[in-house]
Amino acid sequence: MDRASASGAEGRRSDSFRGHVSNAKSPSRNRYVLRRLLVFGIASLLVVIGLKFAATKTASVDLDASVTPTPIPVASPAFDCEANSPASPEFVSTWSAEYGAVDFNATVSDLVHGCVYSIGDQTKTFKVASTGKVMVAIGILESVAAGSISYESVEADMNLMITQSDNTAADRLFVQMGGNKAMSDLISRYGLVATNTGQFWGTITTNSADQTHLLAQTLGTQPSPLPEKQRVILRDLMSQVNPEQAWGAGAGVPANWVVAVKNGWYLSVPGDTPPIGLWRINTVGYVWDETGKARWSLAGYSNTWESEERGESAWSDLSEHVAKVLGTN
Repeated sequence: MDRASASGAEGRRSDSFRGHVSNAKSPSRNRYVLRRLLVFGIASLLVVIGLKFAATKTASVDLDASVTPTPIPVASPAFDCEANSPASPEFVSTWSAEYGAVDFNATVSDLVHGCVYSIGDQTKTFKVASTGKVMVAIGILESVAAGSISYESVEADMNLMITQSDNTAADRLFVQMGGNKAMSDLISRYGLVATNTGQFWGTITTNSADQTHLLAQTLGTQPSPLPEKQRVILRDLMSQVNPEQAWGAGAGVPANWVVAVKNGWYLSVPGDTPPIGLWRINTVGYVWDETGKARWSLAGYSNTWESEERGESAWSDLSEHVAKVLGTN
């Protein structure tokens, strides 16, 4: 082959190669552009989605910020009854020694914190003496509530029996309420598990726990057969007791507070239930503060006091101590 032919052939091969390369590069450039457009589009879409998410999050935060958060409740510590007891062993020991208390029981019910404190022998029962007049009054007031008698017909005797502790008035009302049969039914209705009838109202036997339970149902707010209208009458009567008879559970209560109280006192004589020649001194009371809030109740029963004064002073001292302890809680 001559040089010219060889050169022409070589040139054709070269042109052919260049043409092939040129034709191959054109679709690759299109794909490149397409990929760039696709990447740019996806990136733009992601930016838009991100901006929308950020906007939604901000709106949610702003909305939440406008809502007052619900506070987490904090539990208050339980009241420590034992640490705040008005009947600590130290006090009871000193009190018993000072007054010569031998045969007795007393119950204090803290109506604010729900604590109940007891001293003495709670298995023993004692004759009620004149504290039994409260039970007679309850029986009469039940009859008034039922409409079987009018309060006007018994009002004078009720005042004499409670505010002056008049025995004759109590005798009349005891008969009018139905005597021992009615009293036995009353004891059952009010759930008095340690209380029993005697020959008459003054010889009913009971203990301090039963009597604080009765006060809660008739002076307080616990459910019972006695309606509120009649409870108000009983509260008024017991809060107007002759000041000379307001010792015991009425002692030590602040002057602007209200106490409903009824006491009993009796010297056992031959023919009575022993111990003979010693005094039965009993007290029951229910206390409200100046706002009308019920604070505590107290009942004390005993029958071995050497003198009336000794028994009255003992229960008054206990009441004053209770007022110092519970009156500040």
